[in-house]
Amino acid sequence: MFKKIIDFFKRIFASIFGGSKKQNPPIPSNVNLPNEDETLAQDGSEITPDTAVVIVNEKDPVFLDDDPPIRPTDIVLDPELENDNTGDLPNDPTLPTDDPNDDPPIEDPETPKHQARFLWCLDNGHGKLTAGKRSPKLPDGARLYEYEFNRDIVKKIITELDKLGVQYYNVVPEVDIDNYLKGRVARANLKASKLPKIFLSIHSNAAPARTGSWANASISGIETWYFHNSRKGRKVASVFQAALIKATNWKNRHIKSRPTKQFYVLRHTSMTAVLTENGFYNNKEECKLLLKDEVRQKIADAHVAAILKIERQGI
Repeated sequence: MFKKIIDFFKRIFASIFGGSKKQNPPIPSNVNLPNEDETLAQDGSEITPDTAVVIVNEKDPVFLDDDPPIRPTDIVLDPELENDNTGDLPNDPTLPTDDPNDDPPIEDPETPKHQARFLWCLDNGHGKLTAGKRSPKLPDGARLYEYEFNRDIVKKIITELDKLGVQYYNVVPEVDIDNYLKGRVARANLKASKLPKIFLSIHSNAAPARTGSWANASISGIETWYFHNSRKGRKVASVFQAALIKATNWKNRHIKSRPTKQFYVLRHTSMTAVLTENGFYNNKEECKLLLKDEVRQKIADAHVAAILKIERQGI
């Protein structure tokens, strides 16, 4: 009862004096999760040049269960955050190449909806109240707000999943919230499902740049993050990265993980979890593309193609 009284007065003060964090939806009291640490990076845009990152070619084989351990390419400091030394990882002639016959089949309208295999927890990433997370203004006054981009991509994904019969859960449909890290994870973890769950967080990236300025034009492309040493996470990330690169033909930044201090939504979700970074909104030319509906549809369709492949093949 005492806690309820305190929460009541907190809401009163918030309504009078403002404060974005007070506007977040409540988190169930039975959730036992660590508090959010605002000093830690929570997506690719917050990675600093001195951060150790594991970069893996998404075509490298992934071994599950009792198979031999995965073979990471290397542990490096992410070079694209410091300079223009940004080429793709070396090609390995022993690795499998893309098989055009491996793409998801085009669904016939008369085809019965498939048997759902997973529950996809679709995470909109940041909210409107997250500080920053927007591009500089373009000459015509337009700018990209990441919260809006994330939600538009998820909305387009949901439209297609509804047609296909794929099961999903929109983790954060609200707009007027901030990062809400603990709440997002709690909702996904507590969501009742007879199907195994996969957490998919949608983002757009940002490179280091002065406030209000465009980043180095050489820093661009797509990357997908997974929980370090999670073999299933790496396999899921590989499928999404390959689908996104095929759909956009943008620079391939490959799949990534952090050996320590991993992103909150990846380390605290009790399921396989990945985070896609779909282009750089503070790269001027890429920002122009990310504002176009047809480009967003391509990105959403690539996510759907990856979801269908995993639904079909499992992990």
